Amino acid sequence: MLPIWFTSNLDIVATYIQDPNEDCLYLNIYIPTEDGASAKKQGEDLADNDGDEDEDIRDSGAKPVMVYIHGGSYMEGTGNMIDGSILASYGNVIVITLNYRVGVLGFLSTGDQAAKGNYGLLDQIQALRWISENIAFFGGDPLRITVFGSGIGASCVSLLTLSHHSEGLFQRAIIQSGSALSSWAVNYQPVKYTSLLADKVGCNVLDTVDMVDCLRQKSAKELVEQDIQPARYHVAFGPVIDGDVIPDDPEILMEQGEFLNYDIMLGVNQGEGLKFVEGVVDPEDGVSGSDFDYSVSTLWITYMATQRGRTPCGRPSSSCTQTGRTGTTPRHVAKPWWPCSLTTSGWSRQW
Repeated sequence: MLPIWFTSNLDIVATYIQDPNEDCLYLNIYIPTEDGASAKKQGEDLADNDGDEDEDIRDSGAKPVMVYIHGGSYMEGTGNMIDGSILASYGNVIVITLNYRVGVLGFLSTGDQAAKGNYGLLDQIQALRWISENIAFFGGDPLRITVFGSGIGASCVSLLTLSHHSEGLFQRAIIQSGSALSSWAVNYQPVKYTSLLADKVGCNVLDTVDMVDCLRQKSAKELVEQDIQPARYHVAFGPVIDGDVIPDDPEILMEQGEFLNYDIMLGVNQGEGLKFVEGVVDPEDGVSGSDFDYSVSTLWITYMATQRGRTPCGRPSSSCTQTGRTGTTPRHVAKPWWPCSLTTSGWSRQW
């Protein structure tokens, strides 16, 4: 699900997503300064404030931290598109944007140990771990970290609140225009789409270990350029229920109250889902009642048609086995299924 501002400014966005690289786990940290024109001098006595002027919210203590996770259908996007300086300046908070692996390189899964998937989520978790351990050196408070995102970014934030690997790494979450329960939040058919990819590049063998070995021999460019189309309102490569990072179906985890350790703010927009009905929107009069009903009913019928293969536990009926929580790994390393970095001549092993 690409936001309107993204699709309407592709010429600008393109400058930020050229030359993609799997070695992308970098952070942008925006820190408010104390020497702005309206900033009070440190130690200034505010007792004489008669109420006619706003008190400056700046102080010399550790600042709250806000970590933004970008969206982009799990297939594209970068934290570099978001300028965090405005929010940092006006909110007196430290703002951090980050990159994580997307698409095939971030979410390919064979549904077993050959390629478990969720590498993009593990990137986010590793970034949060670094922030928690180091943000104090930038003047931030590791006990006041808020993670927020919109669309796919919101589903990532929602999933992070359900993962035991995130415990203790942040305290609050802002989930905008999406959640772990969205139809496109989780890929319930990873083997299907991985097999389609493997077939396109000549690696469709039955043994998943051999399949992954074959895929590793292909160039990153060849893999990411394959056109794998998911069902409508779903994703071909995205987070999967692996029994570890996502230990069970998000709906079940929510019913168990796994998100209750966090302060959570949920939000939608006035024009939520407008992209799906923009063809029937009149510039002046908006959408008529009949057109609205027709569009919503059509959207609902399409959505329900894609759900018929799922059982109450949320998985395709052919693989509906509920998995319990596994033990927490104190220092989980986000090791890629493809341990390489992109070079001009192909792929070189990192270890």
